[in-house]
Amino acid sequence: MGSKDNASTEQVRHESFGWDGYQPPTVALRLTSLACALLVLILLPVKGCSHMQVELYRQAIPPQFELVEALHHDEIVGFREGCGYAIFRLSEDNLARIRRQGLAYFDAAQLGRDGKPYHQYQPWQATLTDAHDQLFRGQSCAGEPPELLEQAQRAVGKEGAFFTTGHEQDLVVVPELGLLIYSYNG
Repeated sequence: MGSKDNASTEQVRHESFGWDGYQPPTVALRLTSLACALLVLILLPVKGCSHMQVELYRQAIPPQFELVEALHHDEIVGFREGCGYAIFRLSEDNLARIRRQGLAYFDAAQLGRDGKPYHQYQPWQATLTDAHDQLFRGQSCAGEPPELLEQAQRAVGKEGAFFTTGHEQDLVVVPELGLLIYSYNG
């Protein structure tokens, strides 16, 4: 009698879910599996590419800067050329040294972490009160700038910010905001 009760319970379970004898078509299962696999293949690299892109930006920045975190980045990358920017928060210790030493702090900061000649920078300068035309060069082709970038652009017009330019990139440090902005176009 126990096995008969189990069989009737099993029958009720199948009938209540409407699964009595139903088997999904093999083609549907395969298509669903393929769609899920494609979704993973598309989304996984997007997140990985974002991390890789930020790491490439870090490598372009001289090691004298202690980058705590990437706050925002936006770029358009093509097969050969690209443009964009990244906003990094600097460490409090790094900011204290910059405030204490001023422009002299930047004397040795002329080569990116990767040591490549492409990431060689001109001597640093204090920003001028009028906007410098080579700063934030990668922002023009990226999306709508975040408020943080707009604040940095306004702060560049005041005393206390510093910049340098390279082959196709520029760096701007705004101690007042605790930010370093890397921008490139090319």
